[in-house]
Amino acid sequence: MKRHQVFPDNYLKCAHLNGKPATLTITGAPLDTLKNSKGEEKKIVLSFAETKKRLPLNKTNFNAVADVCGDETDDWSGKKIEVYPTTTQMDGKTVGCIRVRSPAQRELPAPPPPKPAPDHSEPDDEIPF
Repeated sequence: MKRHQVFPDNYLKCAHLNGKPATLTITGAPLDTLKNSKGEEKKIVLSFAETKKRLPLNKTNFNAVADVCGDETDDWSGKKIEVYPTTTQMDGKTVGCIRVRSPAQRELPAPPPPKPAPDHSEPDDEIPF
């Protein structure tokens, strides 16, 4: 059994995504006071239709949601975002994190290289000298 199964919390973590992106529908974006090791901090915390887990937004993710949904947090309800797992540097260590993008921004496979054009030129039988 994993730690997050024994001690569940209310917040969406990178491990919850199981290495895969997820498209979520925002149901709310209130400003909440969260406690951390430095004291208390106010953050927008997203709630979703598809999960009870909520996502506190750091500045990077706030800006990403604003790029997708607009600057006014009151208008975010009903809009879809895609959350995906990745890594970031924190205190000199690489750690897992969640990032946000538009569902339409999902990385597409690289297109195949173009086929060489067939050579339809006439053979040049003359020897130039």
